[in-house]
Amino acid sequence: MKPEDFVSVILPCYNEKGNILPIIDAIHNELNFVSHEIIVIDDNSPDGTFLLVQQNNIPFVKPVLRKSDPSLAKSIRRGIEEAGGNILVVMDSDFNHQPLYLPMMIKNMEFYDCVSGSRFVYGGKMEKEWKHIGSLLFNIWIRLLTRKNITDSLYGYFSIRRDVLEKLDYDKIFWGYGDYCIRLMFYLQQQKAKILQFPAENGKRFSGTGNKLLIKVFFQYVKATIKLALTD
Repeated sequence: MKPEDFVSVILPCYNEKGNILPIIDAIHNELNFVSHEIIVIDDNSPDGTFLLVQQNNIPFVKPVLRKSDPSLAKSIRRGIEEAGGNILVVMDSDFNHQPLYLPMMIKNMEFYDCVSGSRFVYGGKMEKEWKHIGSLLFNIWIRLLTRKNITDSLYGYFSIRRDVLEKLDYDKIFWGYGDYCIRLMFYLQQQKAKILQFPAENGKRFSGTGNKLLIKVFFQYVKATIKLALTD
């Protein structure tokens, strides 16, 4: 790590009142070796997630409320725009992405442009076997169609250098849902960015439930991949 390094962790969230304070605490503990901030981007959660973070008034946390145009990818873009770090981390706010990986991710930023979690390199896995196999097959299809090499273009847990990210066109990437990650990894590889993939195992939620619109999301991801293949 360089003394001047400053890490901004971007936490997009929707209805994560039961998870947000524990994940903030866990991230802060893991990043005790580097200067950092946590940007909480709330997509107008009706459960009061934003108000909870705001009322706690944590010095290293910046809560941001998006009141319209709900979108995971647009929340992440807003977090990037609000962040002050030269190293950015994007992760889920529900413990699906385990904070314990953060020290390794940040320390490897000395050698790489981007460090990204993968469930499909040796040591990575998902809890449910049918989901693991389905996601693996879909990621293989993405690689074949786009002729790129990243093993997991859907996980969305990564650290990246700001100067590398700023070379990309945000308008081409940050819209929709998790399909933004397919586009991000595609364009990073086009730019010959140095990407380290590390084996990641899904964590477990403290509370609440995840996204259940699997069919809708699946077709959204298919459409995004085909568009990239046609424009390559």
